[in-house]
Parts: sequence; C-alpha cells; structure tokens
Amino acid sequence: MFEWLFKFPLEKFAEGRLVLMGRVRAEVLLLVLVAVGVLAWGLYRQVRSRVSGRSRRWLTGTRIVLLAVLFFLLAGPALRTRGAPDAGVFTAVMLDTSRSMSIEDANGAGGVVSRLNAALALLCGPDDGAGGLIDRLGEHSRVLVYEFSAAAGRTGNVRGARPGGVYTNLFRSVRDVETELRGLPLAAVVMVTDGARNAGGSCEDAARLLANRGTRLYTVGVGDPTPPKDFEIASVFAPKKVWRNTSVDAYVTLRHTDFSEPFDVQVLRGDETVLTRRIVPDGESDVRRLRLTFTPDHAEGAATYRVQIPAAPGEKLVDNNFRDVVLEIADDRLPVLYVEGSPRMEYRFLRRAMFRDRDFRVVGLLRLAADRFYIQGANPAEQYLAQGFPTTREQLFAFKAVILGDIEAGCFRREQLALLEEFVKDRGGGLLMLGGVNSFGLGGYVGTPVARMLPVAVSARDGAYSDQQYTAQPTPESLEHTVMRLAEDSETNRLLWERMPPLIGITPVRGVKTGATGLLTQREQDGGGVVLAVQNYGQGRVAAFTSGGSWYWQVSRPASDEFHERFWKQMVRWLVVGAKERLTVETDADVYARKDSVILRATARRKDLRPVNDARLTATITDPLGNVEDVPMFWTLSQDGVYQCRYQPAEEGHYRVAVRVDGWAIEPVETGFEVSAPFVEFSNAGRKDAVLQQMAAIAGGAYRPIDAAGALADEVAKAVESAREAGDLPVDEDLWDMPALFLLCLVLLSVEWIVRRKSGLA
Repeated sequence: MFEWLFKFPLEKFAEGRLVLMGRVRAEVLLLVLVAVGVLAWGLYRQVRSRVSGRSRRWLTGTRIVLLAVLFFLLAGPALRTRGAPDAGVFTAVMLDTSRSMSIEDANGAGGVVSRLNAALALLCGPDDGAGGLIDRLGEHSRVLVYEFSAAAGRTGNVRGARPGGVYTNLFRSVRDVETELRGLPLAAVVMVTDGARNAGGSCEDAARLLANRGTRLYTVGVGDPTPPKDFEIASVFAPKKVWRNTSVDAYVTLRHTDFSEPFDVQVLRGDETVLTRRIVPDGESDVRRLRLTFTPDHAEGAATYRVQIPAAPGEKLVDNNFRDVVLEIADDRLPVLYVEGSPRMEYRFLRRAMFRDRDFRVVGLLRLAADRFYIQGANPAEQYLAQGFPTTREQLFAFKAVILGDIEAGCFRREQLALLEEFVKDRGGGLLMLGGVNSFGLGGYVGTPVARMLPVAVSARDGAYSDQQYTAQPTPESLEHTVMRLAEDSETNRLLWERMPPLIGITPVRGVKTGATGLLTQREQDGGGVVLAVQNYGQGRVAAFTSGGSWYWQVSRPASDEFHERFWKQMVRWLVVGAKERLTVETDADVYARKDSVILRATARRKDLRPVNDARLTATITDPLGNVEDVPMFWTLSQDGVYQCRYQPAEEGHYRVAVRVDGWAIEPVETGFEVSAPFVEFSNAGRKDAVLQQMAAIAGGAYRPIDAAGALADEVAKAVESAREAGDLPVDEDLWDMPALFLLCLVLLSVEWIVRRKSGLA
C-alpha cells in the first residue's frame, strides 16, 4: 500500500533524500506561498460576520495546506538515491552544431580548419575513427553523444555532424540531455562548443541543472577568442509602408571588427545599386549607426531592398554582411485638401506644384464670399465641400493632409477646428499652415485646437503681416531633415539652399515651441524670424510655414528648375507618413528562419477610420514556389479592429501576402516577408572563454580550450572513479506524480467545499 501511494518502497525513502529540481528556487516559492497564505487569511477575515471562527480557521487552514502542496509540486520534488556501481555509469558528450561552428579559425592537422572539424578531430580521433576522446571516455563509463544548437538530440553518427543550427540555446540543450537521462547515474557531461548563446535561458541556469543532480560539467572551448575580422549588418529599421517617389530613411546598425580602412555600405534592389555610402572607421568603436536615405524606384506593391557591405579580402564570414528589408510601396494618389481665403499667388503656384504630379490629388477649397466656396479637383462624392469645410469624420478623414492658407479661424465653427485636431491626432493626418494676413495669431487662432497643434507659439499681439523680401537660411542640422533634402548628396543639398532665391512676406510668430524643430529662419539682418518649423502631434504631423510668398522661389528661377515643386511635394509626403488607412497589414518581422511562426496582423477601420471588430478578413499567401494558401484572420479580442493569424513557412525565399475584407469595396492590401537563415550565429562570434569557465565552475567540473583538451579524458575518468568508489552516483526519481499528493489535494478541496457550503458561502 505504501509503495502504491508514494511510488517507491519505504526502504528507498530511508536510503535517499528529497531534492527539488525545479527552475525556481525553493526560497522564492516559500515567499510566494507565505504571501498567498496571508492573502487567503485576509480574505476569510472579511466574512467573519457571516462565518464562525471555527469554520474560518478550517477554511484558512485547508486553503494554505492546498497551496503548499501545489507549490511543492511546482518545486519539482525528486528522490535522490545512490546508484549501484554495477548498474553502469554514464557520461554525456554534447557537440555544438550551430552555424558559428562553421567558422574557420581553429588549428587543425593541416592548418586552419573549421571549429566543427577541430571538434570532430578531438572527439573521433584520426579519420579511421579510433583514439578520440569518445573512445577514451568509453573505457571508464557508458558514453552517449548529443548534437545541439536550438535543442539537443542524441546521434549515432557524430562524424557526420554538420553546422546547420541557426540558433544556439545552451539552456534548453542542457535541459534536454538532463531530462532524457534523469533516473540514470550520470557522472559527467562534456560539452564541446564555442560558447555562443543567442536564444533561451542563461548559461548559469543551464550549469545549475547539472549541479543540482551532482553531475560535473566539463567544457571545451573551440575557436579563436577574438572575433574574426568581420563586417556585419546587425540591424536595419525602415518604415513598412512608403508612398511612391517618397524618400525612405533606413536606420542601420553595423559592426566592422578589426577593419580600419574606409569601406562602403550599399543599398541594392536586385543587381542594381540604389545608394552607396562611404564609411570611415573612427577607431573608438567597431559599432556604427547611420541613416541611409534613398527613394524606392519600385512602382507598387512589396519590394525587397538589401543593405550590404561588400566582402573584404580575408573576411571569413560573409553571410552576415547584408540584411534584407521589405517595403510596401503605395501607388494611390495622396488626397490633399487645400483651404484658401483668397485667390492669391501662393494658392496658384503651390496647388500647381502638386497638381502636375500623379502622386497627388489636390482638392482646392477657395472662399469667394462669407458662405460661398469654389471647389477645384473634387470628385462627385466630395460635392459637400460646396458648403465649406468638412463637418464629419468620414468627410475629413477621406483626406490625408490639410493645408490652411490665408484664412482666419472665424471661417470655421469650433466643432470643425476640434475635428481638425482629431484628424491629426487620431487619424495620423498632416496639417500645414501658411503665412498670410489672416493666419496664425493674426487670424484669431489663439486658444483654438489649431494653435495647440502648431509647432510655433502665437499670440493675439503678434505684429502685422510684412511684405518684406528676405533670405531664409537652414538652421543647424536641418539639412538632414527629410523636408529639406533636395539632393541625395549632402554637399549638393547644402549648395542648393545657399543659392535659394529670396522669399516675400512673413507672418510674425513668438518662436518655435519646445519639442518642435525649426528648419528655416530669416537671416539676422532680415529679422531672424521663424520661417519653417515642424513637429509630431499625436499620430500625425504639423508644419508651420510663416511666409505666404514661396511662389517667388518659382518665378525667380528658370522654368525647368524644380526646386519649388520638390520642396512642397516633400513637405506633404513627410506630413502624411502617419496617416492611417482603412485596411493595413504588417508582419512581426521582415526576415524569418524557415519553420519560424510568422504573425500577420491587420487593422480594419470603417470609413470614419474607427476600428471594426466584426469584419471577415482573409490573408492570401503566395510562397516562393508559387503555391497559394488562404488563411482566415480573426479578431484578437484584446485590441479593437486588430485581426491576426499565424503561418509557418516551409521554403526559403520571398513570400507575398494580400489581405482582403469580404464585402468591402476596397482593394486588397499587400505586403511581404523574407525567409532565410538568420545571421545571429555570426554576431560577435569569438570563443566565449569566460562563459564556459563559469559554467564548469558552477557544475564542479573544469574548462579547457581545445588545444589543451587532450588530458580531459583522464580528468573525467578520475571524477567517475572517485564517485564510484564513494558510492556517490546520484539517481533522481520524480515524486511530483505520487498518487498520495493528488489524493491529498482531492481531500483538501472536498473539505473546503463542504465547510463553505455549511457556512453559506458560494
């Protein structure tokens, strides 16, 4: 009966001792148990008026004992006994087969060889397969060989090992070996690795798993401790969606280990070089962060661009010299609402700058009288504009940018100005205010929602509009801003702004707000006033151009000069970067490893851009071989309007995704992602001596670099024989599944239920 309840006979319990094998320390579990117990006691005290003191003590006691049993199970109880010497002693050999083991920086019989080949020579001996470390360990114990990278698995053909693992998870690999051999007398583990860990739990916790069961860990370090001479593109961040002909800022983190000569960073699309940037190492750090700005030439849909550093002579690792980024390029026309108070020159030239470009659809709303407006460029569905500025979210949110010209705040109702703030803050639209006699503080915008959004401070006491002619100059650092970049080359861009024609007219403001960015100012001799400032506001962006005479830029230069047009088109494109769409789709990464789970997320909104939770979304996924699969997307429940699905790619290459909403009259939205082997294995890929030394010390073993690992077999043999002679061969048997524990839980739950019912509690 005892053995049925407790799994083992009483004699075995008398010989062994209780150990806890869980990952969480017993002290932590005890503290949590005390805290939960106090909480249970406090809750039952709240019902003391309804329950007798005796019943309350029973309830509190049974609940605390039940919690104690559950926490005991979480602690991973096991019975540690001594294994008989004739039962056989085991030694596990773990061989790292991750991709970093393919690096050729280890010494071999014929010169420099890969880390894996050096490890195989140590373990297996010469090509005839005799005299290696595995054979020598086998003279004293039974040897089991495991290959590991993201996980560990036993192998019967260690000489056929290949360095194909895309991640190294030391903790999981050690846990896999320890779990498989639990219950067996495991005397030692020999781990041959370069020490790289780029996934999973800590290396110290991995060593403690072995130390807790009394198993010694011997680590063998393979490779050069110094990371090999190497270029690496560590990361690339770029917006997922961009408008056609809009410049893209890609933020790149790169590493140039042991390179001191200048090198190039390139942006490629296919075989075509889009951009080349020359980098000069500064000698202070081998990590650089830079911004690469380029204009995608792809017409529409998903396009893959590659950021790379060309391989250098003598570079051993070239697989990490590049990163791919997928851009979703939108080709639909940008809808812009331009509201003007009078048919002035600025309206004519600015509207024409965008009207001639098929990327823009400019709707002009020109006031003719107090309640009369002239509409230009509107489609039949926008005839409501004849009554003036939009009055509903659905009407205004059909646009992505709003330009306010020389028109006063009194032309709008308070609700319309509040709606304009929602347009920027919630919809992610862009707002641009132009200078004029009826704009900024002069136009009565002080105290309105528009004044809150502006990047400049205004007051009712600002001076009158001036028709002066002056030269505007860029502020320090502003030439790198997207709005100000009129040429890809920085020097050419600077010269263009130095030769910029003068402006005519300026509306005085009090200055640039804290957190905003000033881009253009008057020269000091012309007054030093703010000409152009920008800032983010909520989800959108706002710009203030205090002049009403940018048209003078155009008439002062040859007709073929596109300075004026390019400036305003870049301005509007920058403003609408955050504008939300009715349907958007994104992936949780740009590049995946094969068999990784790809998470697709889509957001669906009504015409007023409020989220909708009852739509039917389907993702059509096309793999690199042309196979098509429809995957339904379901509302996430936790976020309004957000739908999600998972997909596991089986092939390497480019995948195309098109998401549609059944019953909606909108085009499917496309995106894409790449599946390839990741390069984390080659990041900072030197041999990790300190890590391997620490792991061996925690588990009572020793660390040896591979060149000094010849005597390791004798060290392991001494440890095995010492343990055998002392009878100290630990064997751990799980106790969490003892029937007695489950019966105790059942009894406690029953007692608590009966007492609660008798006390009138739920």
